[in-house]
Amino acid sequence: MNSAARPCPACDGPHADFAFRVRDFDHARCRRCGTVFVTPLPDPQALETLYLAPDYHGSAVGQEQRMRAEGDARAAILRRFGVRSVLEVGCGPGHFLDACRDLGLQVEGVDRARTAEGPRRRGHTVHDVWFSDFGPPAPRFDAVALWEVVEHVADPKDILFQARKWLRPGGFLALSTPSSSGLPARALGPRFPMVIPPDHLSLFSRRGLQTLLGAADFDPVRWTSFSGLDRAALSRGFQRFVLGSSLPARAVSAGLALAAEPVARLVDRAGLGTGFEVYAVAR
Repeated sequence: MNSAARPCPACDGPHADFAFRVRDFDHARCRRCGTVFVTPLPDPQALETLYLAPDYHGSAVGQEQRMRAEGDARAAILRRFGVRSVLEVGCGPGHFLDACRDLGLQVEGVDRARTAEGPRRRGHTVHDVWFSDFGPPAPRFDAVALWEVVEHVADPKDILFQARKWLRPGGFLALSTPSSSGLPARALGPRFPMVIPPDHLSLFSRRGLQTLLGAADFDPVRWTSFSGLDRAALSRGFQRFVLGSSLPARAVSAGLALAAEPVARLVDRAGLGTGFEVYAVAR
C-alpha cells in the first residue's frame, strides 16, 4: 500500500507501507515514524465483545508472580516521584493496585473486564466503565497508569488527552507498551508475539511514541526498554520459533536460554527490547 487507509495513530503520518497480514488483519508501517498498526480498524462492537469476554486476560494465568513483581517495581518508582494518588486504566487482575496500596498510595482502577472482579473483592475501588465514560474528568490524581493499554485502543492520542484531564498540575503519566523498534519485533516480523490483532492495534516505535506523548503535552522523564525475557521465557521462545518441543529440543533450548539471558539484558539496556516503559510529566 502506498498510503494507509487511515493516518498513523502515533504521528498522524499520511503514508505507510504494507508490513504483513496476520489473522486476516493488514498491518501497515508508517513511513514517518515506523509505528506498525492495523488498517482498516476492526468493527468497534467486535472489539467491545473481545474485551468483555469471560476469558479475556486468560493469557495472564500463571504469570501472577511476574506481574506482581512488575507492579511492586512500578509503584515504587511512582512513590519516588512523590506520587500519592494513582488511577490505573485497565487494571485487570489488580496486581499494580495491590502494590500501590501496600506502599500506602491511594489508588483506584477503571476496567470493564471480568478479571476486575478480583481486585473489587480485595477492597479496591474499580469503576466498571470505559475510560471514555469515566467522568466528568477532574484533576484529582498525581498519576495515571496505562500499563499495556495504548496498543489496544483505536485512538491512543485520545486516551492520553483523557488521562491528562485527570492529572493534577505536574502529575505523571506512566505507561508500558510493545515496541516495533526492538530487536524481537524486527527479527520476527509477523511472528512477533505482540502481533495479536484485533487485541493489539498498534506497535509503537520510539519516535512514534515520543511524538504521541508530546502531542498530549507530556515530557518523558524516565524511559526504559524491557523484554521480560528471563531464562524460562527464552527457552520457550527457542522451542516455539526455532527448535520445536521434542525432548532433545527442550534440552537444547534450555542451554541456549542460559547463554542468551545476558544478551537479552544488553538488548534492554540498548533500548531494543520487546517493549517500552515510560514515565512522563504533564506540562
